[in-house]
Amino acid sequence: MAKTRYEKPANDQPASCLLGDTPKEIRTDVLYTQCLLATLGAFAQTSQKAEHETAFLRLLSASINSAPEFLDEVDSLGKKTDPFALSSIAMLKKHPELLFKIGCVKDHYGREICASPYQIFLGAGDVWALKQIHEEIIPLIPNGTTEAQNQFRDWFPNYEQKREPGQDEEFRLYDARNKRQIADIMKQLDIVKQLIAADPFTNNVPLEVTKQAVEDLCQLFRATRGEVIRSGLHFPLAIIREIYYAYRELPKGFSFFLLKVIYPALEALSTIDGLCCRFGLYSIVIQPHQRPARRSNPAFEHPIGQPLRVMFAGDSSKRVAALVDPEAGAICFLAKDGFFDWFRKNGLLLESASLVEYDERKRIRAGDMIASGFDQLSRVKMSTFQDLYAHSPSLQPGT
Repeated sequence: MAKTRYEKPANDQPASCLLGDTPKEIRTDVLYTQCLLATLGAFAQTSQKAEHETAFLRLLSASINSAPEFLDEVDSLGKKTDPFALSSIAMLKKHPELLFKIGCVKDHYGREICASPYQIFLGAGDVWALKQIHEEIIPLIPNGTTEAQNQFRDWFPNYEQKREPGQDEEFRLYDARNKRQIADIMKQLDIVKQLIAADPFTNNVPLEVTKQAVEDLCQLFRATRGEVIRSGLHFPLAIIREIYYAYRELPKGFSFFLLKVIYPALEALSTIDGLCCRFGLYSIVIQPHQRPARRSNPAFEHPIGQPLRVMFAGDSSKRVAALVDPEAGAICFLAKDGFFDWFRKNGLLLESASLVEYDERKRIRAGDMIASGFDQLSRVKMSTFQDLYAHSPSLQPGT
């Protein structure tokens, strides 16, 4: 973000010496949309007009990717930076008028979402960002509270409906797309469990019919072609919770299920939920005021928006994590055939073991603990939603 003071208003300035006389329509509709967040951020510092023209695109990208405000542990003056600070909050303090503006953006999983930055946080379930927005940004906007309530109602049209027996709190946030996706996944998950139970796993290799069923299941995690998300949750936590319950019940094929079902399901989580996994669900749910760090530990590096694709910082082999254990945030790297090194989220070696051994020793406990962790995370979110909108009689959850 540019810190330079300019004598002329942004509308009277040239765009940037980098783009010369390129027409504004080409800049905003073509050039800027092809740039990564880091590129737009660097370009925004070339002139006030460049900062102004790219602000909304940068805000959408920063919001959907839960981008940290500070990538480095210390700033240029040697002062420690806040690992919990969000880039989008910093931008909104300068451009609060963009909070409720509608735009389209794709997340790390390829889902296209048409929403305002405020609704992006709603759909991702980023209650920590929403709480900060209500405290620091909405008071800067005329009628901000009313507009927030309206956008909440538009994004979660079923929030005020009564729950059916057996439905959990998260159900209030589902739209028709969420309900259909969960029903399809649960049906296919049952098929996968039956096929794994019947599969001989000769030489630890599953039958083709089992592999195809798993591929069909993972396909349901993805957005359908041409689908644009305009309401509901990006990826309900109930899905990953039920997958971990299924993992607990398997009679065999644990490693296969872990890598071919659980890993893709974790990848499909919204960025903030991925950050919660990397931070460790246990740390969040047992401490009501705890929040996930937006920046990785200095021992690791990861692409913005993909918190589970962690790599060792400075590792020439650039090994991508084979799995992140959501319970405590431990990170698993492939060491050699059949063996994995598990590291704590601070980069210290936890243990080295075969994945099969890990499954046998920890499968049942992990299945229960992690499924329960996702359930409690959902409860934390629902409690925050109710607190944020408790002052609005028209936005009370159904009973």
